[in-house]
Amino acid sequence: MITKVVTQNQGNQALSRAWLATLEANYPERRVVPLERAPSYLKRFTLAQLERAGDPITRFKEIAADLARQASSAGPAHYPARTEIRHKSSITQPLKTARLRQLLKVRSRLSSLGLGRAEYRKRLAQIRDAGMLVMNPAGEFFPQGGETVLIYLLELRVAQLLGVPTVMVNLSFEVENPLLRRLAAYVMDQCHALEFRDDESAAAYREAGGVRSAAILPDAALLTPPPAAQQAFAGGATIALAINALQVRAAGLDADWIAFFDRLGSEGFDPVLTSNEWTTDEPFWADLLQGGKVRSEGREADCSEYVALLGRYDVVVSSRLHTCVLAIIAGTPVVPVETGTFKLTGFFKQIGLDTAPIKLGAPGWQDLVVDRIREAQRDRAAVVSRQSQKRDAAALRLRSGLSDLFGSVVPR
Repeated sequence: MITKVVTQNQGNQALSRAWLATLEANYPERRVVPLERAPSYLKRFTLAQLERAGDPITRFKEIAADLARQASSAGPAHYPARTEIRHKSSITQPLKTARLRQLLKVRSRLSSLGLGRAEYRKRLAQIRDAGMLVMNPAGEFFPQGGETVLIYLLELRVAQLLGVPTVMVNLSFEVENPLLRRLAAYVMDQCHALEFRDDESAAAYREAGGVRSAAILPDAALLTPPPAAQQAFAGGATIALAINALQVRAAGLDADWIAFFDRLGSEGFDPVLTSNEWTTDEPFWADLLQGGKVRSEGREADCSEYVALLGRYDVVVSSRLHTCVLAIIAGTPVVPVETGTFKLTGFFKQIGLDTAPIKLGAPGWQDLVVDRIREAQRDRAAVVSRQSQKRDAAALRLRSGLSDLFGSVVPR
């Protein structure tokens, strides 16, 4: 299973754990081995290289074929005795400055010299000898997705060339690059099974030229267990906000959000910043935190602790899919907000909740968010009950749908 294994993202940690449990339940006679996503050795291959080729698709096929040939002489496969899917808050994700871009070019040149090849051949042996390969890219086929998407597609195609049954699951297909879309359709068409997180992703795959039928099921983080000792809500007006800071900046809404925090405080709310993607969001919070307008909570929490934390809030306002999912599991009303994507819209449609995400930047969006918060507060128990009923029904459908999906794929 190619997934996030060591991650600073509590949502990815919850998702990977859910997929591990799902595969173990569907293949009880098999051992499931998680492999980390996006191995660094493959970062030597870039979209720019393919685009410079006379025929990018043919060049992609040549690279995949060469990797598959290396697998044939990679020696016996060795799998770790145990792999723990864990949270590591110290992982950083620096912003792409000119200095970072320069370092990335150096790394690419070093990779081209073959450094790391021996280590990657060990991974090729693991893929070569697997009974099946399940790939969980989750949200990384995002609109501006580039080299990371290319790496997923390369490894998937290598497994196919080696005769390994392949399954891609839990995918939001948002990638916009025309070449990546063509490559994705070519590789995904040859999977033994596909599963998307929403109808919009399935439609985008078809628009890219994809022809394979696919299951449409909610995000598998929905299978995360609730807190072991869930406490009853004690009351209060603490509003947690988990907002994708990159999307806010890209939409030019920085000043609007600072004003919105001021408004929440003036209307008697106690706003708290949190996130399931701290290394992306926290750098953008510096002015807010230093100015004392708001505090933050949950940076060191793993996914189980994060669910418990979300259960303590009055309401959670989130543009992050997995914070929405985990808050619903925690039994907290969620106000979803969205910018430039369809992931949240697709998820709420999938689980049958009519709580349509509020579009950030739309006319009157701040009023709409405040109104939705107050609606949730007025009858919190009823909101939580409705969310929980939809959550449980969707989880049952998800388990059943995945059982059918994996029942159609026989490992070697």
